[in-house]
Amino acid sequence: MTGERTIHILRHAHSSWAVPGQRDHQRILDDRGRADASRLATKLRDLDVRVGSVVCSTAVRARQTLDLVRSALPVDVPVRFSDDLYALGVEAYRAEIEGFDGPGELLLVGHNPTIEDLAMTLCETDVASQERLTGGVGTANWLIVDLADGGDLAGVLRDIIKP
Repeated sequence: MTGERTIHILRHAHSSWAVPGQRDHQRILDDRGRADASRLATKLRDLDVRVGSVVCSTAVRARQTLDLVRSALPVDVPVRFSDDLYALGVEAYRAEIEGFDGPGELLLVGHNPTIEDLAMTLCETDVASQERLTGGVGTANWLIVDLADGGDLAGVLRDIIKP
């Protein structure tokens, strides 16, 4: 797809540490994470978010984060869960962006350090975006990236919404 478009990227909220015998994939949100995701949803309701599709990591903490912000999204927005967003890194996120042709805007829900790496890569030609991203992407942070015309996935960080 070519043409200007907007991508939303959500890092899952703060999670608990794994308990003995628990896989990383099964970690859940802690109290702070649930509260942050709920606060983020309240902020998102005041924005004109035009999410037309969601792709979310299959990890429990990512799914729980999406559940808590879901009230700020269109009621009928389709959601697909992807093991690739959990396991395969930046290329999996880029493949989702490249394969998305609307309608609306794409929301990716996933993990760090992949989200930071993705945002830095998408915005690598924009100095102001790079400066904003140098502090990292905290848990339950929602990034809005405007991608330029063309197929090279070059963009500008429009906003970081924090809980």
